[in-house]
Amino acid sequence: MPIMSTSDFVRTRFQNVTMRKLIFDLMVQNNKAVKSADWLICNSTYDLEPGAFTSTPEIVLIGPLLASTELENSAGHFWTEDSDCLKWLDQQPPYSVIYVAFGSFTVFNKPQFQKLALALELINRPFLWVI
Repeated sequence: MPIMSTSDFVRTRFQNVTMRKLIFDLMVQNNKAVKSADWLICNSTYDLEPGAFTSTPEIVLIGPLLASTELENSAGHFWTEDSDCLKWLDQQPPYSVIYVAFGSFTVFNKPQFQKLALALELINRPFLWVI
């Protein structure tokens, strides 16, 4: 691996000290989770990054997986697309569905998850929640 300057670290790119601390804490939390994982899956190949993967034999290389715009081709996705969701969405009036997605970095504990689910239920509106 080439030598990397600490000024290249993601957290140093933020001028806001609070944001730097949040990013650092997130990285520490992520490193703890990595230690408890059975596998680490990476969308790459040994040929692309031999320096990184020689020193990390616990990483399972499965790529590169390339995304596709074709419905039939699910390359880059672990699950096949569920077209039932699209059929349901097409049956809803325009602008009536609430879309809820927090991205892959968000972690909810069980009470937070349940409160959000209850709140979505109580608004009595159709919603699409990506988990």
